[in-house]
Amino acid sequence: MEREQAVRQVHTHCMVCGPTAHNPDSLRLKFIEDTAGDAVTWFNVTPRHQGYDGMLHGGMVSTLLDAAMTHRLFLQNVHALTAELVVRFVSPVLVGWRVKVSASLMKQKRGVYWLEGIISYEGKIIAKADAKFIVPRAGQHLSSGSTAFHG
Repeated sequence: MEREQAVRQVHTHCMVCGPTAHNPDSLRLKFIEDTAGDAVTWFNVTPRHQGYDGMLHGGMVSTLLDAAMTHRLFLQNVHALTAELVVRFVSPVLVGWRVKVSASLMKQKRGVYWLEGIISYEGKIIAKADAKFIVPRAGQHLSSGSTAFHG
């Protein structure tokens, strides 16, 4: 519960996981920790999320992967920012699908974290991302109303 409150403090208006009281457009996704220690959520792809007809918008794919990796770091009480994000779109994500979004920590070193995110449907990988996250330097906070981070 303490970790959840800390996440809410820095993600109050998040478009992926924020409460609708603060962001009426939020997807309101809830991430959980699975038995392997990964962050996991499920997402229902609806027509309002599409780019090309019948397919999830590529920006949404990237957003979901980035959010999962951010939440994987939250599981360790790490608040970091995306420094690099490389997404591989394996196949289209179709409207009507309920997809699994997950993220794993691959390695970490002195405030730098490398993660992998996966979107899958019925056990098949649909999209995959590799990312590097960095913890802001001292004096650069991630909470609302504080010093902004400029990487």
